[in-house]
Amino acid sequence: MGNSNYQDVTSIRDQNHLQLSINDCKRLFDAGLDRIECFEKSINAFGTDEQKQQWRLGYFNP
Repeated sequence: MGNSNYQDVTSIRDQNHLQLSINDCKRLFDAGLDRIECFEKSINAFGTDEQKQQWRLGYFNP
């Protein structure tokens, strides 16, 4: 498996994990600080650099 293919696979996997994690945050926490912290942890763990930047600027709203 070439490096490019590996990056593509890991990127898709991370985006799937991000979506699952965001869904868990929505299911586990009511709107508020706990949910926002959960989103932030999820984005920091699985998000792309662009998604992290959008989150910091307030443009990414899961």
